[in-house]
Amino acid sequence: MGMSQGRVITREWKARGASGRKTKRLGYGYTINVDGEQIRKISSEWTTPEEAAHALAAFRLGLTPKPTSPTSTGLTFHAAAERYCLAKSRKRSIGEDRRLLDHLKGEFGEATPLIDITAKRISEYKDKRLAIEKSKRGTKLSAASINRPLAVLRHLLRLAHEEWEVLPAVPKIRLEKEPEGRIRWLEPDEEGRLLDACRASRTTYLAGKVTVAMESGLRACELHDLTWPRVDFSRGVLRLEITKSGKRREVPMRQAVYDVLSALPGPRDGRVWPTASIRKAWEAAVAEAKLDDFHFHDLRHHFASWYMMSGGSLKALQEILGHADIKMTMKYAHLSPDHLRSEMLKTERGQHIISTPVVESPSPVA
Repeated sequence: MGMSQGRVITREWKARGASGRKTKRLGYGYTINVDGEQIRKISSEWTTPEEAAHALAAFRLGLTPKPTSPTSTGLTFHAAAERYCLAKSRKRSIGEDRRLLDHLKGEFGEATPLIDITAKRISEYKDKRLAIEKSKRGTKLSAASINRPLAVLRHLLRLAHEEWEVLPAVPKIRLEKEPEGRIRWLEPDEEGRLLDACRASRTTYLAGKVTVAMESGLRACELHDLTWPRVDFSRGVLRLEITKSGKRREVPMRQAVYDVLSALPGPRDGRVWPTASIRKAWEAAVAEAKLDDFHFHDLRHHFASWYMMSGGSLKALQEILGHADIKMTMKYAHLSPDHLRSEMLKTERGQHIISTPVVESPSPVA
């Protein structure tokens, strides 16, 4: 068996401690070439170079078996994917995550040690998809199609580094720049036509459900899963327990929402809406209203757009919509009537001579 001398290596990373703060971690290990195969083993338990050197010497003498993985836990990509799915089992989109992970396992190999999924390999995988792979329509893959599996992979690798402590560092993953998301709202006449079509539907609760959607900004899943115990009429709020961000939030009820929900018949001990799909009824109403390119999720955009166009606060909108990052809400910022207007006025030529006429109030009649 051909074996090199090997050498001691050091790995430094940061991980969250018991307090939740990131602390610096230092681990030692060794690398050695055996019959042309490079073997690396790193362990956070080896806190000095001497301990790693002793482990290397033991391996060279055959006192320790050949490592099955470069990490101290021997975690393969398949095992890491299963651990990820277990940790994220309550995630609504876990089914989609599993599909993406199956795709990634096919690309990188199920038995590949997690530490061998390097930035170089990830970059090569992305370049191949950009240059070669096509969509079902035969066109180049969109930025979103490229980014979705990469985002899941990045999340998994971050967990392995920060929480599982089996990776010394997270490989750098560069996502493709995606175009700004589509925003579609209804003009007042379009809104009227849509609600009229919903009221004429055989699905009697369609108009009420659509009204609540466009007056609250709830996601479709949040609206569908709404239960009566979460409708607080006394405080005038909808209390959402299971959300996309995983955080509870309360959405104040506008009068239109209050009126729709308070008028619904009982019993009020389960879901607010029947579990049957409204897809066919919704599509028929959209067609009857002669709306182009309008989907149920666009009711959320409709709420947010008119909220900003009516002078609402961007920060408050973030809380109402349940966005984890203000960047997600910023796409509605340009709809605010005051957005950049005050800044533009500052540079108005002759601004210093523009003044608002003062109208004196008439004297009170004795």
